[in-house]
Parts: sequence; C-alpha cells; structure tokens
Amino acid sequence: MEPTDPNSTRTARPPFEGDTGSLFYSETEAAARLGLHRTTLRALALAGLSPVEPVAITPHRRVYRRIDVHRLAGIET
Repeated sequence: MEPTDPNSTRTARPPFEGDTGSLFYSETEAAARLGLHRTTLRALALAGLSPVEPVAITPHRRVYRRIDVHRLAGIET
C-alpha cells in the first residue's frame, strides 16, 4: 500500500478481499466500496437515484461498472 500524504484529507484504502479485476461489481460489492448497505444501494437504483449507474442484467439483478464505483469512492485503480 502506498503511503498517505499527511496533507491530504483522503486516506489510502486497503484492497478488498476478492478483488478479481472484473470490470463489474455485484450490488453487494459496489455497496461495500461506496460505504452503503446493499439494500440502500438497491433502493436508490430502483428509484433512479443511484450514485453510480447500474447495468440491469435481469429485472431483479444489477451490476455496477468498476470504474464508476472507483471514481465515486476515490479508489485508485
């Protein structure tokens, strides 16, 4: 892990277990990286208010683009 700049307000985040390099995150994975509960992210997506655009796989399953989640969460890629 890279050292954190003491003048920065952001801190370096440890890598999440299970990071496989996939282009998409499941709803559970995306919510964890955004600091939300999975059901909160789901409710926001269903209301059209999700902080990142979901990709509908089926009417009941969504995934989120890894790059969008990382940008919003401030995770270095």
